Amino acid sequence: MDNSAVRGLSEAFLQTLSSQQDVRKKAEENIKTASTQDGFALAVLQVVSTDAPIEIRQAAAVNFKNFVKYRWAPTESVQQLMKDAEKEQIKSLLTGLMVSTPPLVRAQLSEALSVISSFEFPAKWPTLLPELISRLDSGNASTVHGVLETANSIYKRYRNQFMSTALSDELSYSQQFVQPLLKSFQGISAQIKASSGDLEQLRLALSSARLVLRIFFSLNSPGLTEDFENVLDTWMEEFHFFLTYDNPALAEKDPDKESIVDAVKAAVCQNINLFMEMNEEEFAKYLGTFAQDVWTQLTRMTLNPGQDNLAMSAIRFLTTLVKGVHHGLFQDEKVLQQVCEQIVIPNIRLRDDLEEMFDMNWVEYVRRDTEGSDMDTRRRAATDLVKALTSKFEAKVTELFTGYVGALLAEHAQNPTANWKAKDCAIYLVVALTVRGRTAAQGATTTNQLVNIGDFYSQQIAPELTSSAVDDLTILKADALKFLTILRGQLPTPVIMAAFGNLVALLGSDSNVVHSYAAIAIERLLASKENGRQRFSVSDLQAQLMPLLNNLFGAFQKPESGENEYLMKTVMRVITFVGPEIAPVAALCLERIAAMLLQVCQNPTQPGFNHYLFESVAALIRYSAAADISKVADLESNLFPAFNVVLQQDEFHPYVFQIFAQLIELRTAPLPELYMTIFKPLLAPLFWERPGNVPALTRLLQAYLVKAGAQIAQQGLLQGVLGIFQKLVASKAHDQEGFRILEGLITHMPPESLQQYMPTVWSLLFQRLQAAKTSRFVRGFLVFLSHYIVQRGPGALAASVDAVQPGILLVLLQQVWLPNMASVRGETEEKLMAVATTKLVCELPALQTAEGAALWGQLLGGLLKALEQRRLEQENGVGEAPENHEDVAEENQGYAASFAQLHNAAPVERDPVSDVADAKTNLAASLSRLSQDSAITAD
Repeated sequence: MDNSAVRGLSEAFLQTLSSQQDVRKKAEENIKTASTQDGFALAVLQVVSTDAPIEIRQAAAVNFKNFVKYRWAPTESVQQLMKDAEKEQIKSLLTGLMVSTPPLVRAQLSEALSVISSFEFPAKWPTLLPELISRLDSGNASTVHGVLETANSIYKRYRNQFMSTALSDELSYSQQFVQPLLKSFQGISAQIKASSGDLEQLRLALSSARLVLRIFFSLNSPGLTEDFENVLDTWMEEFHFFLTYDNPALAEKDPDKESIVDAVKAAVCQNINLFMEMNEEEFAKYLGTFAQDVWTQLTRMTLNPGQDNLAMSAIRFLTTLVKGVHHGLFQDEKVLQQVCEQIVIPNIRLRDDLEEMFDMNWVEYVRRDTEGSDMDTRRRAATDLVKALTSKFEAKVTELFTGYVGALLAEHAQNPTANWKAKDCAIYLVVALTVRGRTAAQGATTTNQLVNIGDFYSQQIAPELTSSAVDDLTILKADALKFLTILRGQLPTPVIMAAFGNLVALLGSDSNVVHSYAAIAIERLLASKENGRQRFSVSDLQAQLMPLLNNLFGAFQKPESGENEYLMKTVMRVITFVGPEIAPVAALCLERIAAMLLQVCQNPTQPGFNHYLFESVAALIRYSAAADISKVADLESNLFPAFNVVLQQDEFHPYVFQIFAQLIELRTAPLPELYMTIFKPLLAPLFWERPGNVPALTRLLQAYLVKAGAQIAQQGLLQGVLGIFQKLVASKAHDQEGFRILEGLITHMPPESLQQYMPTVWSLLFQRLQAAKTSRFVRGFLVFLSHYIVQRGPGALAASVDAVQPGILLVLLQQVWLPNMASVRGETEEKLMAVATTKLVCELPALQTAEGAALWGQLLGGLLKALEQRRLEQENGVGEAPENHEDVAEENQGYAASFAQLHNAAPVERDPVSDVADAKTNLAASLSRLSQDSAITAD
């Protein structure tokens, strides 16, 4: 692109920042158009490299980063890539830009470089590392910082990677960087030691030191290399210096902001923790020094949020130390006492910022506390330290920490209103001390047997739950609910049932956290199992059902809980738990949910809430219609007005299509005209162009074929359906959906209506098989052929395919069917293919001839081998476990942008050969009949 085009791009990037929507939109369209031209990425880099205002350069850098993400390497959705020549030019420019652009721009280029290097470095970018090494020796602090930032971007991908041959080769290549990196680190260290008081230069030097430390972490994350091990003493000397370095002049005035000194110390802690985890033996001689350094840092540390990163990194180092062979350092009671008093309790105590989050940002508080995203909190780090200590010194730690729990509870008892934080700390400490193993589905699975959970629950937790003042001391209410949820499996069922009414009452709390935690507790209890069976029965819930539903729906009216996904998940769980017994209150639920649908479609913001809302709709349909099929019309009359509005939101289309399919499957043929009116627009290409729609639309189309195959043929809509099949089967991403539609057509459409189209269908399949065959496509093709054979017979299949090319069926059997029989997996599919193969062997005339004899024997041998393999798998307990749709929420099913399956709307799996009880027995009987027929013919 020429200079005028570059100037035009610069102007367009400026306009994308305009406050006027029309100006902004036009600029974005211009940039999008320009992005289709060769040389676009280079032109954007030219904008980045100019002296234009920083906001233009930053906007250009962001665009470049995103362009690289999608256009550097091919994906299923993007095939238009940059030319190789342009890529080479970009690689030649990037390093120079990384050392010369402002930090905000460099941050974006760094991300782009990380993407490019993941595809190119080192094999396709041999000049990169030598160039970095040469620039690292420039003596210019700013240039060195840029080089280190570049290297950090390149090597980030090695973090948390397991060693492999390819990774080992890359690491071996990068060992030439070790000595220059160490030399640079020593130079930075010397510069800091000799600092003249220039704080800006000092900050730059410390920032460079931190980058060196992160590069060190990346290069050693897969394992300590020989080059690093040879100079480990020197590295450790520098680590010790930086971990003990202090400079009050560099402290941040804002207590929430991390200082550069603390950031460097945290990076050191992460490095020594890495060595303790992976190279404990090599690290042993440095252990005493660093254990003392880390301890000193922790005892001097404030509780300011700005020091959280350092605190967590330091505590994790101690935790790793406790877990390893050197845990004896902590066995002395005085040491344990210091750990509890100086590290555990201060970091578990509730801070003001967390209390503020509880009140002002409840969603984040709940997410951190319940979904495992509290990994980066002091509380979590301190809790993990307690768990590690308990695992090594159970009796000693339990006795000591129980004393601290008692002291905290005594402090609370002196003034429960003023000292409630002491009880909060005590509850957290007890959970840390008690829980050994834990899963989302079961809560605590293994516990410390020295802790009397029942006594603590009855004395400290139950009073919080049973208090009628649901809005007093709400954090303690939340703590009690969390305790019950985590330790539900350790508490007797009568104790749980006695508390259930209190949980229902706590749904009425005005605190978003409290009524969310109450919902979570109820949902988890209803999902609980003992010995593989539901722990609670529907009769246990019967008396509480109406209050529970009223309080759940009432909680949605609380401020900021209108789209509370925890409440909605519990609504879904209640409906699925009660099952058909939901029928008496289904109308109430449906009315509330339909109103929510109308409300949420106006401004959908919470994907998780939306998903559970539609799951609840599907569950209501599933169970209320199961109790009374006549309710389908009522369901439709309640839902269709909402769906008419909801369908205006593209993101809800997959949900609505699945619900429509569910309703159609409950209908008897013929379908009402309303459904046939909806059918024709569903064939519009626009709907099928959105990848997230395809699985749901396919499911809906299958439902139509089952219930309205004749109506589709009579109304001349079959050609449109075949057009959809043609589009899908050509796509590697959606060919399986194409096969499902084809299977529906073969199974449910009158044969005569399809006959004229089958030559075209076979031609499309053969073309794809020849030009773009994948293992997935072949499996789908074999399953479809099996469907055709069991529906129409082998002779009909031969006649149909041979009309396209005479003799093609035997070629397919020899070259496609036979080599890929073992690739078809799944109990239903394997049985289907076994029955189809049996029909081929016993009923296809072409295989009964002398020319077909060899293939006949091969097919029979392949079938016997497949059946024997299946038998062995069944004996050894190997195979696919059936899906448990009841446990939709056991794992985080949630929402996926591409397609979110509604498990309550899942179709009942149909066995296309249900008349065959056992495939092996069927084969024996069929061969016997074939033998008898042959004998009669011979006679």
